[in-house]
Amino acid sequence: MADKAQHNAQHNAQHETHRTEHTITVAAAPEAVFGLVERAQDWPFVFPPSLHVEYLERSDDEERLRIWATANGEVKSWTSRRTLDRDGLRIRFRQEVSQDPVAAMGGEWIVEALPGGGSRVRLLHDFRAVDGLERNVNWILEAIERNSGAELAALESAALRTGTDEAPYTFEDSVRIDAPAQEVRDFLHDAGEWQERLPHVARVLLKEDTPDVQHLEMDTRTPDGSTHTTASVRICLPDGRISYKQLQTPALMSVHTGEWTVREIPSGCVAVSRHTVVVNAAAVTKVLGADATTADARAFIRDALGGNSTITMRHAKEYAEGRARSEPVPPAEYASIQRFYARQMRLLDEGEGDAWADTFTEDGAFDQSSFAEPVRGRAAIAAAVRGRPAAPAGTVRRHWLGLPAAWRFPDGSVRTGYDALVLSTAAGAAPQIRLSTSCQDVLVADGGEDGDGDGVRAGDGAGWLVKHRYVGHDGQ
Repeated sequence: MADKAQHNAQHNAQHETHRTEHTITVAAAPEAVFGLVERAQDWPFVFPPSLHVEYLERSDDEERLRIWATANGEVKSWTSRRTLDRDGLRIRFRQEVSQDPVAAMGGEWIVEALPGGGSRVRLLHDFRAVDGLERNVNWILEAIERNSGAELAALESAALRTGTDEAPYTFEDSVRIDAPAQEVRDFLHDAGEWQERLPHVARVLLKEDTPDVQHLEMDTRTPDGSTHTTASVRICLPDGRISYKQLQTPALMSVHTGEWTVREIPSGCVAVSRHTVVVNAAAVTKVLGADATTADARAFIRDALGGNSTITMRHAKEYAEGRARSEPVPPAEYASIQRFYARQMRLLDEGEGDAWADTFTEDGAFDQSSFAEPVRGRAAIAAAVRGRPAAPAGTVRRHWLGLPAAWRFPDGSVRTGYDALVLSTAAGAAPQIRLSTSCQDVLVADGGEDGDGDGVRAGDGAGWLVKHRYVGHDGQ
């Protein structure tokens, strides 16, 4: 009988459901508060424990989320389902797969309008602990207590910041890279090497005890020669993105989250660094001076973070392009590339738009930094040339190309980089530089004659077509 009673007690403990409730009053409209809870993608810069959220499935009132967050100093990840009741201002959630010591967990956010204005927010949890062990129950209760208190306080702060200069501020920078995207992703992923690779990094410590969850501590040099220490958790996602959140931020920021993205394009890739920050208003005058404002702090942070990110991406560019450009083209092939560019620019200057477009592949792309989207396809490129505004009467326009640098890539294409000027000369006047540009091309061998009439075939290295051209305008 004693054994049976003990067995029943163990069974009941293993299946016992524990419940908690935490409440806060917020001086903001219920709909505004509910919106902060509803927008799960914003949680990392609203709730301190939240690191990153991915939507796995979404419908009008059902969502499936992958969530990374800290709990008692540890990074935990789980998948949850949410049911949204927007009319009732309620969101129910239930973990699909929990992490030890949590056996199961769910709960509900409830936002209620108060008679005198403002909102009351109730955060409910119910959970079971692995094996019902008391130490597991206590660990979960401690995590819920710490996280719920932090989340509700942060929710109140976020609601009061909405619409002010202290609201989250997002910005991004990008760098085009003439190399495979994976080389750039590897550079950004291997942050443990940054002390040797990046001039603004004085010290770095990287730990990855859990696959794809990196703990990064870094000392960064500032322009005045001083250093500041940051500590971040980086979530390395399957598609190559790296999402991170600083757990230890400089005094001027109360929140800093970011993401590295490398997007593939026909001529290589584009690396993008995105930051979201919340200014620590209490530190603005201490850090920037008595007359400084929150707007000044935003500008300072924009320059500092954007500058460091751009330096990182430029070094990633140097690293990736250096690895990709392992095979310079031989002299005869380089000479044929020069002949190709000489002929191509002559066609453009002589107004032979259709013939100039024929120097692109059938599916070729022409892109400029001033374009919203590239022009794709030989026919569209020809039409774009015909649609260019004509030069004023009596004015001559010429294109000048500097000597191209050229490298053979593993896929058989040749990538080139060169500077180009567009000169405009009116009758009786001195030439004027209309545009100064930096260009990158992807060239492929032309299967026919090279167009110079010498009968040399592409297999002999003389015939080329542009598969992708990017023209970056200086000053943009």
